[in-house]
Amino acid sequence: MGTDNPDLRSDVERAAPGAVEEAGNLTAPFAAALLSQLDRETTNLVCSPLSAQIVLSMVAAGAGGSTRAQMEDVLGADVRTLGETANTLAQHLAAMGEKERANNGSDGPEPPRASLVNAVWAADGLEPTQAFLDALATWFDTGIYTADFTDATGREAACERINAVVEHATEGLITDLVAPDALTEQTVMVLVNALHLKTAWLKPLNPDEAVDFTTSDGETVRPEMLTGEVPGWYEDEHCTASALRGTGGQLALALVRPTGEPHEVLETWAADGHRLGAVLRGIEGSADVTTTVTTPGFDIDWDGELTDPLKQLGMTEVFDPGTADLSGISTDRDLAVTMVFQKAVITVDADGMEAAAATAVAVGTTAYVPQETKELVLDRPFLFVAYDTASCTPLVLGWIGDPTQTR
Repeated sequence: MGTDNPDLRSDVERAAPGAVEEAGNLTAPFAAALLSQLDRETTNLVCSPLSAQIVLSMVAAGAGGSTRAQMEDVLGADVRTLGETANTLAQHLAAMGEKERANNGSDGPEPPRASLVNAVWAADGLEPTQAFLDALATWFDTGIYTADFTDATGREAACERINAVVEHATEGLITDLVAPDALTEQTVMVLVNALHLKTAWLKPLNPDEAVDFTTSDGETVRPEMLTGEVPGWYEDEHCTASALRGTGGQLALALVRPTGEPHEVLETWAADGHRLGAVLRGIEGSADVTTTVTTPGFDIDWDGELTDPLKQLGMTEVFDPGTADLSGISTDRDLAVTMVFQKAVITVDADGMEAAAATAVAVGTTAYVPQETKELVLDRPFLFVAYDTASCTPLVLGWIGDPTQTR
């Protein structure tokens, strides 16, 4: 993790992973719901609802009463199930590409890599409950690092430590996640999740002739286009979709062409929490269909506060100092969440994709035989979903309104 061992950690063992195939049933509905609440005026957007879901699950492990019930309702499951899913996904992603690296050595394309890292910092003197420490160790493979949030110098040092861990976990893609001025002397805890994934395509894409792309503003641009044949196809009344495959088949990037506007698709996904998962499973279950995909490459980033989107989904109590019950974290102070902030980035080119995201929460007092051929030309705003193929868990997703705008 790029830091020393936690100052406080339970001696309970990390739980064994469960069946990863079930993870998408929990993660996809929350991904669709959160994405639907983000600013639709943003031309290009990339985010990781999964990263937010996991770090908020850590908070929920220390919540009680109606605060906990409300968080469970928005996050989509009880705290134990949320923890089990986070733990299963983290161990599943950490093992990705291990066999390929052991067998292939330096020959061939780089095997896929993915990781989920959690860490918690608390004010020196805060007394966490044993149950909270047990939950962190059991489900999130972490403990607590102490920090000094009482003055500007201490907060700056704490931010340097937090950001160093995030930068290391995301291989330099996410920097300066937490700014010192985002914390105050009332801050007593910062919880962080960082996600990173990288894969080469199973078959590199080929440059294609420029195609007119109609941006979300109605303008016509001519981005560099890439094309290739891939297995898988999905179609319903709202969209058509296929996916670019990573080496080993463990990571993929779904590309979704809406029938109408991208946000109409998002609304249908949000209204029925299982539709996003159905798209991904539909692609995975149609390997007998060959699709010719033509897409622009893209290189985008995004950052933003998630507090208001979460409130719109119904998670309000945990942000309210008057009603928040985080007594499961510590009983010696009245606590509430003061900030949920995320940064995310994704690069897609002819050779592969790399993406990362990190979310911080501040707590303060107060092989197949093709039988059919399809074509997917992404020449107007579209959606993308980087996902784990075993569970159909969305890892990083968003939309492209103008592929010529890059970070």
